[in-house]
Amino acid sequence: MAVSTRIIRRRIKSTKSIGKIVKAMELVAASKMRRATQLALGTRPYANLIQEMTAELRTRIDPKQYAYLVGPGIPRGSSIRTLVVLLASDRGLCGGFNSQIVKKTLEFIRSRDSQIIRVMTVGRRAEQAVRRANLELIASFGSISNAPSFERVKPAAEYISKEFLEQKVDRVFVAFTDFKSALSQVPTVVQLLPIMPEAELPKESTMIEEKGEEGETEHSDERVESEDEEEGTIFEPGSDAVMQKLLPSMVEMKLYQAFLESAASEQSARMVAMKSAGDAATEMLSDLTFTLNQARQASITREISEISAGTAALK
Repeated sequence: MAVSTRIIRRRIKSTKSIGKIVKAMELVAASKMRRATQLALGTRPYANLIQEMTAELRTRIDPKQYAYLVGPGIPRGSSIRTLVVLLASDRGLCGGFNSQIVKKTLEFIRSRDSQIIRVMTVGRRAEQAVRRANLELIASFGSISNAPSFERVKPAAEYISKEFLEQKVDRVFVAFTDFKSALSQVPTVVQLLPIMPEAELPKESTMIEEKGEEGETEHSDERVESEDEEEGTIFEPGSDAVMQKLLPSMVEMKLYQAFLESAASEQSARMVAMKSAGDAATEMLSDLTFTLNQARQASITREISEISAGTAALK
């Protein structure tokens, strides 16, 4: 019984140490979650506004003039080439955060089995999942959840735009975890490129721009501006110049917002996971203390019984 008591004491000591570590990790995750949440919520109005502005302006122009809006076009009989950008974390200890977004992504990919699927990952856990699934991985970037910033997102955004504008992919989707609250994060897949919703895109097209007699793109700025002036909207210096600046910025902002939502969701999931682990350690410590007290009481009772028996034998 003495050996058992010693083992229980060791377990209590190790459980206390683990509880302190888990508590520290919970506090760190809570601090990072507050910062990530502030960034995600703070940029949402801007991301929504630029998306609404783009949706409104594209109704006043010919979308086929802009590759960002309609894409390179799918030749008749060709398979659609789809790029899926999967956002996950570099580390674990965040509950089901990684497994849920990976599951959602694989379901999305299976729903498009007739298409050519390529994957770009953000975070080591995403890369590992893609390799295990034997999917075509074309690029991998590190997670930004520990230090979210627009500068760290730009390389990924530039790579995606380059693949799209060079007509290496026809569709780009982003799989990320949408932050709802500290206790609710929803795995989501959204279309990034082309900007027009997939249901509104032309089914088959080999041309993005309409050519004039001299081979140059025909823009209809004068027509658009005259119509918009009647409606109270004025493009300055012109609709083409505005759209050329707005569309790349809209893509970068939408991707940046997805990164921020994913970072906030990861830190929230990690904080909740560490809190659950801390509660489990506290409960285990209580059970071990109870077991130790039982063992000590049994040992004392046995010793008293032996003394009583010895005393009775001497009489």
